[in-house]
Amino acid sequence: MVEWGLVEGGIRAAAPSGAVTVATDGWDPTPPVCSLPYPAEAAVAGRTAGLSVPAEVATIGVGDGTRAVTDEELGDGEFLLTADAPVETLARFRGPATLACDGEMVRLSFDDQRVVSLGFRTEPPAAETVVVPPTPAGVAAAVTVAGASLGDAGPERSRPAQRPRPPLVEFEAGAAVPDADRPLVLRVPETLESVLVAAPFAYYLGAELVTEPRDAPLLTAPSVGFERPYGALPAFAGEVATDCRRVFYMDCLARESRFDGDIDRTALSELGLEPAAVRDVSPAVRYSTYLDAPSGDVPLPPWHLSTYVEATYERARSLPYLLDRLSLVYPAEASEMEPRDLLASSLDDFYRGEVVSVSPVAPELGAGTAHAWLAPGEPVDAFKTSTRAHENRPYGADSDGGPARVELVVNDPEMLAETSVVDSYRSSSLPLSVTVRESLSTSELARVLERDADFLHFVGHCEVEGLRCPDGHLSASSLDRSGATTFFLNACGSYREGERLVEKGSVAGGVTLDRVLNEQATRVGTAFGRLLVHGFGIDRALSLARRRIMMGRDYAVIGDGTFALGATPGRPAVVDVESDEDGYAVEYGVTAARNAGATYRDPLGDQRQLYGARVRDRLDGDALASLLEARTAPVVFEGDLEWSEDLAETVRGTDAAHEP
Repeated sequence: MVEWGLVEGGIRAAAPSGAVTVATDGWDPTPPVCSLPYPAEAAVAGRTAGLSVPAEVATIGVGDGTRAVTDEELGDGEFLLTADAPVETLARFRGPATLACDGEMVRLSFDDQRVVSLGFRTEPPAAETVVVPPTPAGVAAAVTVAGASLGDAGPERSRPAQRPRPPLVEFEAGAAVPDADRPLVLRVPETLESVLVAAPFAYYLGAELVTEPRDAPLLTAPSVGFERPYGALPAFAGEVATDCRRVFYMDCLARESRFDGDIDRTALSELGLEPAAVRDVSPAVRYSTYLDAPSGDVPLPPWHLSTYVEATYERARSLPYLLDRLSLVYPAEASEMEPRDLLASSLDDFYRGEVVSVSPVAPELGAGTAHAWLAPGEPVDAFKTSTRAHENRPYGADSDGGPARVELVVNDPEMLAETSVVDSYRSSSLPLSVTVRESLSTSELARVLERDADFLHFVGHCEVEGLRCPDGHLSASSLDRSGATTFFLNACGSYREGERLVEKGSVAGGVTLDRVLNEQATRVGTAFGRLLVHGFGIDRALSLARRRIMMGRDYAVIGDGTFALGATPGRPAVVDVESDEDGYAVEYGVTAARNAGATYRDPLGDQRQLYGARVRDRLDGDALASLLEARTAPVVFEGDLEWSEDLAETVRGTDAAHEP
């Protein structure tokens, strides 16, 4: 849902996924003269001498063709400008006109006042549901239907805005398997595990996924005589993950090759591929060309997310959500960890009451900077998700578009220091409504937990009976529902209570696996809250926050860890800094779990980069301090978590101390 309104100097459109302000050179509302070519969620027309849209990427439609926007003069005719802003912005107008694009702003100007029809939309809508039989062939058919929704968008399908939400899946015995006729066919053995592992690759290719009585998978493109064999599982999981990463990366490079001087495209040329050629051919030709080219030593950038899935039909209902995030899929394999008895006994003197501890397992991890565990067991180095968590997620947005509602409950007077996180909440560029409550009784806490909120931050203790209150304990199992979309139970042994909140309606939250010390819990809690309101997803926020303490692995995420609190205010960037006698080694990157294929402009080289890519440079103290002062971002300095403004002061102070 997009809502728009006139603001000083332009028009602002807002949606749960973000907002955009179109600056206009005058605006006199009029009836539309040029209709939009497809439905927009909001539309308005007016007379203006020009407009500007904050977008790094835009296309201009001319007749039946579309090309990237460059600095150019447009002649007579009707044109459609599509700007890849936080809310996709369409402008239909008649020439002549002048276009300019500097990588941050797209500008359209006329010699006189001209009528422009503006439209705003978020991601294209998806088919509601596909009904298939609970069989490997049925799941394969659902993946095929999802991939077909991508159409033949060429390499543009690597852009998030060009990938519609995959249809949800329902199983019904005896349902018909939908027919398909796709240019690429991925044939896999008749096992659910093979189908799940193959699903992300088949989906992105737009291939038909077929189950057959065979031992190993085979990808074919009959129209061009292409075949690519794979090994049987478990080897297939790694091979298909590599191929999926490869074709996606090549599509991103081919897509971005239209913009001179930006993203490094040498990987294409090293494979002997001409960007213009691969952009303009059919999917069968394009993807067979990518996969036939010798891989050489071209490195693939880090992948954003991998999910480890137990092969059951209950778990298979999560596939649309995994495809929506472009997660790779691996079989769920793990080993038991060493007993924690020694650590537990060393902490006994710090606590009253018995806490619920869990015995985590160590997953066998594949490619990915973030990992999700969709299987039995409590993983380390991965967040524990579930089909229920995915289904609780608002499908198509991470909030309802209004101010994010934050509830901070402090039920331990000794942990009042954690209320300092309120300053971060209230100074956030995210619109937040913050309420602080202290020492709630069991009935009061129950009402708060059942009430709708975007984020519930609980500070206190958790024991076998539940969350500790002045008059007893409250177990989430007693709730009618959990109204908190996300949560952080910063209390000893809160893992099971977090699981129950997800079962009762929450999407994701931070929990503890065992006992934690009050002081350390406070450090993690304040850092986690601040990261969350700076646009980081639940899992990324907690993985950074737990760097604040030595026992960080006692913290974990339950539910869909890719979920973020409200619309992201800017891009969630992380700076890594290491010092030596010659200055500072600096890395900068933007997280990508929700935006695979998007781009950002890096402050080190002033070039557009793919989300997930890390840029590196060496800076002296003054340059590093200037970089940090220009943005508010978490910094991993010598392995510890700091904030940019704090480290900037430290760097300037250190340099001043060394001046002669």
